[in-house]
Parts: sequence; C-alpha cells; structure tokens
Amino acid sequence: MRLIVPSWLVPGGWLANVEVAAGLGWASGVELLFFSFEGEDRELFLSEREGIIEAAARAGLSLSVHLPDPLLPAHCELVELLAPQAECFVVHPPCRGEADGWRNLLSVLRKRHGDRFLLEYTGAGDFAAAEEALPGLPLCADTGRLLVEGLEPAAWIAQRAGRIREVHLHGVGDGGEGPAARDHRVFTGHEAWLSALGPFLSGWTGRVELEVFSLAKVEAAQVALKELA
Repeated sequence: MRLIVPSWLVPGGWLANVEVAAGLGWASGVELLFFSFEGEDRELFLSEREGIIEAAARAGLSLSVHLPDPLLPAHCELVELLAPQAECFVVHPPCRGEADGWRNLLSVLRKRHGDRFLLEYTGAGDFAAAEEALPGLPLCADTGRLLVEGLEPAAWIAQRAGRIREVHLHGVGDGGEGPAARDHRVFTGHEAWLSALGPFLSGWTGRVELEVFSLAKVEAAQVALKELA
C-alpha cells in the first residue's frame, strides 16, 4: 500500500498542506480536497496551482483529487487543470434525482481523461443508484462510512477487490453528534475490523488515504498502522 494524506493537515491552503506532507518522510502522496470550486476557493487554488505541482514533484508526492459534491459542469475546469498531474479523481455518488446528469457528465470526463474517476462509497442507497447509473466504475472504499452502516470493510472490499483503487482509512467513535460525525476518527490498530483488513492492505499496491483531518491525527494513524503490520 501507498500511504496518502489529505490536504487538511494544518490551517491554510492546499500549498501549505502539500509542503507539510512533503516533510513527513513516509507519505507517498496527497489527496487535494475540494469541497467547493467557486469564488474564493477557486481563486486561491488558481493562485497556488503551480506551487502545488512544483512542491509535490520536488518531494516525489503523487496527487489525487477529491472532487466537490455534487459534481457540476463547472468542475470540469478543475479536472482540466489537474489532469496532467492527478493519478485519480474521487467522486461521490449523485444526489437523489440527479443520476442522469451525473452519469452524462462523468461519461464525458472519462472519455476525455480515462478510467481515473473513482466512485466513493458514501452510503448504500446512493452507491446503489450510482452503480445502476454507471456500472463498473473503479472504486474508493471508505472504511468509516462502511462501519457507520454496520458493514465489515474487509468483506466489502474483498467482494470488489478488482475494482478498488483507493481506500479512505479511518475509524468511528461513539458520541451524540449523529452518524455524519461518527467517522473520520483515528484508529488504534487494535480494532477487529482493521485486523481483518490488514492482509489485504499489506499485499496491496493501491492508495490508502489516512482520512483524518489534522497533522497530529495523521501521524497517530500512521503509527497505529505501522504497528499493525
């Protein structure tokens, strides 16, 4: 496996986070997170783009891109800007009632940029709708969302192993914040679900993003994962 970190390690823009990732030593890539690509976010990225690419290349970091949700025609610009450098693009399933537009847009992007668009598991219903709209896409398995829904990540991934290109690795916790806030927790390395997933991860050459959102949490997750191995 190749360990990837999100572009949400320290406060600041994408460039600052790529530079921090470059100093970790063990990270092989960065996933650039785009929760939106409009207004100030777009302007910031445009101002940082060349620096991001240069910093990643200098440190030998591969880049992937988490596209905004929902995926819109305006986001084609973002894909075009990063297609020469991005190993893959992660997309969420379509919103309810928008499967046709999502399928058409993604089909155009795939025709232009190849089989680099990974469908992320964000929930059973949305995932099933996306699978029906555009079957056979390569996949991004999200352990936190699987766990929140009571699914075993190792079993889910084993059933689709040939399609998995990226794993978003994070745990879950208890609390009264609702299902959406239960995941993106640091794992300890002693969880049964992680032990079950260990054999797949150890023999896999794909991207494993430690999807927790601070430098301290990413470093703690990396240590826990190393101890598991």
